[in-house]
Amino acid sequence: MKFDSMIVPSGNTYERSDMDLILAMNRYGFIRHMPGGFILASGIQSHIYVFGRNDVTDNPELGWLIGRKTAQIITTEHQEGDLAPCLIGVPTAGNAIAAAASYVAYAEGIKSPAGEISYRVMRETVKTHGAGANQWINGPFDDNFHTFWGIENVVTTGITKNVAAGRLIESGYPAHKMPWLIFVDRQQGGLARMAEAGFERVVVAYFLLDIAYAMGQLGEWPKDLVETVKEEIAAHQV
Repeated sequence: MKFDSMIVPSGNTYERSDMDLILAMNRYGFIRHMPGGFILASGIQSHIYVFGRNDVTDNPELGWLIGRKTAQIITTEHQEGDLAPCLIGVPTAGNAIAAAASYVAYAEGIKSPAGEISYRVMRETVKTHGAGANQWINGPFDDNFHTFWGIENVVTTGITKNVAAGRLIESGYPAHKMPWLIFVDRQQGGLARMAEAGFERVVVAYFLLDIAYAMGQLGEWPKDLVETVKEEIAAHQV
């Protein structure tokens, strides 16, 4: 790799660890450039798709790198009054990221100032039997031990975050006051929609245009793809 660091379009700096991670995201298919394009669930046409499901769980290297990045962000974003972070992923992609962050943090000794990083699981359907029946989350809310974080692989329109927030609220969690970590922002208005919906604290690991730029500089994607992504972002604001 010819870069030790790189300034990307957002003005952020990608360090060597960031470039190693996005190369792994490309190699294992977490993020894919599709020249023919495709239609997102939102109806938007795009040439880049963010996955984050079996590509993460099938490939321990990718899961480890994503888990490390997530754990590092969680610790860096600690604020006064925060308790030990407990991550809740939005199914299904967010669950894998939350679990990876907790395990990598434990293995590598990454801790927030308030304690170790743990996680809980959000179900895809509400539990209908046994202990915890009628709940979406595998454990009750408590504000004596944890600051709960919502974890998601990507945001486009923000609609799925509202669905997840509804499930959290049904289970007694303060969904909008909780901090949230979005791994990739497609920069099409989803963050603004989340703010309008009442989400108070949202952190982004990577922006789509930055990833496209870095992939071009690293020789993985066509450099002119950056202009295509810019056009898509401008044309499909929500």
